[in-house]
Amino acid sequence: MNGALARDLVRLLWRITGGKVSWSIILSLLTSLTEGLSLLLLIPLAATASPESAERVREIPLLGDWIARTDPGLPPLLLAFVLLISLQAVLSRYRTLYALRLMQHAADRMKLSLFEAISAARWDAIAARRLTDINQELNTGIPRVVTAANCLMTLAQALIMLAIYMVIATAVSWQMALFAAVTGAALFALLFPIRRRATEYGRELTRLHQEQNHTVLEFISGIRLAKSFVAEDRHVASFGDHLRGIRQNVLRYASIAGYGTLFFQIGSAVAAAIFVWLAISVFALDIGQIAVLLVIFIRIAPRFNTLQEMGQLFLSNAPAYQSYRATVDFFASQREESTGSAEPAPRLEHALEVADISMRFQGTQSAALDHVSATIRAGRITALFGPSGSGKSTLADVISGLTSPGGGMLRVDGVPIAQGNRRAWRGTIGIVPQDAFLFNASLAENLKVGKSDADEEEMWRALDRAQIGDLIRALPDGLATPVGDRGTRFSGGERQRIALARALMRQPQMLILDEATSALDWENQQKVASAISDLRGELTVLLVAHQPSIMRIADDVIAMEGGRVVQAGPYADLLQEKGGALERMMRSDGPQMRPGGTG
Repeated sequence: MNGALARDLVRLLWRITGGKVSWSIILSLLTSLTEGLSLLLLIPLAATASPESAERVREIPLLGDWIARTDPGLPPLLLAFVLLISLQAVLSRYRTLYALRLMQHAADRMKLSLFEAISAARWDAIAARRLTDINQELNTGIPRVVTAANCLMTLAQALIMLAIYMVIATAVSWQMALFAAVTGAALFALLFPIRRRATEYGRELTRLHQEQNHTVLEFISGIRLAKSFVAEDRHVASFGDHLRGIRQNVLRYASIAGYGTLFFQIGSAVAAAIFVWLAISVFALDIGQIAVLLVIFIRIAPRFNTLQEMGQLFLSNAPAYQSYRATVDFFASQREESTGSAEPAPRLEHALEVADISMRFQGTQSAALDHVSATIRAGRITALFGPSGSGKSTLADVISGLTSPGGGMLRVDGVPIAQGNRRAWRGTIGIVPQDAFLFNASLAENLKVGKSDADEEEMWRALDRAQIGDLIRALPDGLATPVGDRGTRFSGGERQRIALARALMRQPQMLILDEATSALDWENQQKVASAISDLRGELTVLLVAHQPSIMRIADDVIAMEGGRVVQAGPYADLLQEKGGALERMMRSDGPQMRPGGTG
């Protein structure tokens, strides 16, 4: 067994349970003691039925002198036996329920720790990981970690029981106790290859679960696309392949693990036969001692088997703990700077300055942003445009405070946005992404994401400013209307305007629309554009776009290519520059973009 991994998991359990795991061990000790004492009472009980054995009552370990001196008789001994067994049953039930509560608490704490680590991590670190793998850790990985923890608890209980049984057996006959210990240890050692295979199985199972989870969530997220391409069969076949792989892996491991149980049971039966022969023929023990030793041996053998089975189960689930620790440690190492900072966000009253900002993503050779400098004037609508991959969305993430630049500086009215105030600055920004995500809740609950304590008047005001208030009023349930999974109750244009209203709920000083109209038809583009135009002078608006139709509402433009700014200035001025980026884009605006066009 991997001792270092087991110790690390025990330390984690100790920390997240506040040391309460020790009480579970104490309960196991008390349960084992009561069971051991009940076994010891078998000797005087046998002695009362056998006059030849009665004179050897004093030889009973721990209880012999007291029984010989008081001569309690059969009824009191039977009563004591029943009471001890009853106490052992009560303690066992309490221990089981206590351990269950403890493990449930541990599972919740582990999930919360992972959740907290993800929520506090930098956006670029989160975006670099497959979200399906994170989901797998929460829903499949952590339950396997709890299984591994339960295995350690069961192993501890089995070791305590073994220790107590061995003490009792030694008191009756140290030779027979030694025989039982050596036999059990030998059987346990012989089955080491099976335990080693358990670790390999666990790693493969972790990988298979990750791939299965990725396939399921990817299919569900893109089910509309899959159906439109009539590609359902391909996804079903892929899911079936993953299920087949997991099934084969589980069955293969079960076959190997089953050999462990088989060999242990056969070995225990052979050892029991030799045990009885030695007790009678070699050591000449009386019937009472043989009865107690035989009962102890019958109890010891399953404990060694428990060590084998729990060891296998722990090793098969230990890779899930390694994966969990690696995930938590990764996100903890990517923690956002100064998440508890009290520094206020600067007020944007004059201009936001992008000063020589550079950024390069890990694993890429070219820079996403290459010494970018630009100025965004307060109260105006600025369009940031360029071809795909030009760096405009990356620059928008830097401006919003989602990511920190690798070089250069972002200044708001001369105040640098840095470690101390980046989170506070982000709290003053309203963002409307291209994929307007809505939670599967009511419209009001989605709007309250922008402001949790908002009243209905504030919600209607935001909806009206986003030019969707009349549509919502016409719905039977109004603000209580369920939006459906990812907002499917509404069309794409309606979702964008709801997302705009949600962003306005937080009363931002700057609004960023990251290609929010790129997937909309002409009519919905005009509605969103009209809503944005009405914000001129009230908010600073940054439009990330690559469509000429939305560009016309801009006061200023910033053109990007290859991670650099190639043109910047007032819209009207740059439009007159022949051969400039803006003039080329507007010239490409065909008749299909205009109402009544024939293209």
